[in-house]
Amino acid sequence: MATVDRRFCALCNSSIGEEAVVAMNRLWHPDHFACHQCKRPIKQTFQAAENHAYCVQCFAQKYNPKCAGCKTTLVDTCLIALDHHWHPSCFTCTSCSRPLPNGEYYLVDDKPYDLDCHWAKRLEKREHQERDGVVPNGPNCRQKPY
Repeated sequence: MATVDRRFCALCNSSIGEEAVVAMNRLWHPDHFACHQCKRPIKQTFQAAENHAYCVQCFAQKYNPKCAGCKTTLVDTCLIALDHHWHPSCFTCTSCSRPLPNGEYYLVDDKPYDLDCHWAKRLEKREHQERDGVVPNGPNCRQKPY
C-alpha cells in the first residue's frame, strides 16, 4: 500500500517534495513563500502582519514610522523625542545643527539644543529681555522667563 504525502504547499496546494519552508504554521515551496507586497520570495527574515508575510523592507515601508527630520522610513535605531521619531543623525541642535549626543537635549522655546547652544540661547534671550525692559522675575516682568 502506497503512503500519501500530506505535506502540501500553502500557495499551490501541491505536494512539497524534498525541500520546504515552514513559516506562519504552514509549509511552502521555497519559491512560493513570498512577500505579500513585492511578491519576491522571502529567503531570510520576514515580518508578519494581518496574517501576511512581508520582507523586512516592505514591512518597514508599510508599518514603520517616518523620521521627523528626513521623512524616510525608520528601519534600524531611532530616537523618540518631542513626540516624533528620528534617526539619531537627524535629531539635531536647532542652533548648530550637530546631532544631539545620545539624544540628550535642552529645550528653549520648545526647540532642542545641545548643552553649549542651550546656554548661549538662554543668555541671548535674557539680553533681549533686558534690552526690552523685561527682567525675568523682576517687578516689570511681563512674561515667563525662558
